Amino acid sequence: MAAYNDQPGFVIHPATAEAYRADIEAVLPSFSSYKYVLDLGCGSGVFTQFLMAQGLTVTGIDSSETQLAEARQRLPNTPFLLANFEAAEFATQMVSVERPFDLIAARYVIHELADPIEAFRSWKRLLTSEGKLLLIENAWVRQDWGWSDWGKRTDHLPLACTQTWATAVYCLQKAGFSVSACGWMQQVNQLEETRVLSGFRLYVIVAEALN
Repeated sequence: MAAYNDQPGFVIHPATAEAYRADIEAVLPSFSSYKYVLDLGCGSGVFTQFLMAQGLTVTGIDSSETQLAEARQRLPNTPFLLANFEAAEFATQMVSVERPFDLIAARYVIHELADPIEAFRSWKRLLTSEGKLLLIENAWVRQDWGWSDWGKRTDHLPLACTQTWATAVYCLQKAGFSVSACGWMQQVNQLEETRVLSGFRLYVIVAEALN
């Protein structure tokens, strides 16, 4: 069986990349101008590779060394860091070694956050004064996870099984962000591999920190 990052809904083929670009530019028209980007929860580097193809300079972060090993093999000249981006000390550690980011991107990440409000507050510290947060997520349902240990854990995760983006928007606002755009990824959701093969329905959110 293929690794999950090679399965429909996760892998980004050329046609998928065009749909992603169209949906992101619809809510973030100056997408390519955000040159210094942090890919949070980068996994094996699939979305990192997409971001770099847009001409962006990307640093990837993940909490899995196994996933990062794949990412480094995929993109050997890209910096990938091992870190727990939910940890209280994460932002402090990052600020000490990295310049502020123009854009923080997180794809298929927020459903795993135990405390999304605190995580968002931490991530806010890593942005420039004009920086943006770009979130891409699926409208997961409880049955997507089955009754595995992970499936049972989703019952305790605030954003794991929400059918709209409203809860994520609420958490962002509580964390001190202003949400400038949110909606379904129309072009991506029309793709057969997203809609039929994966059963995914993706949404995108753009937010910026309030001063």
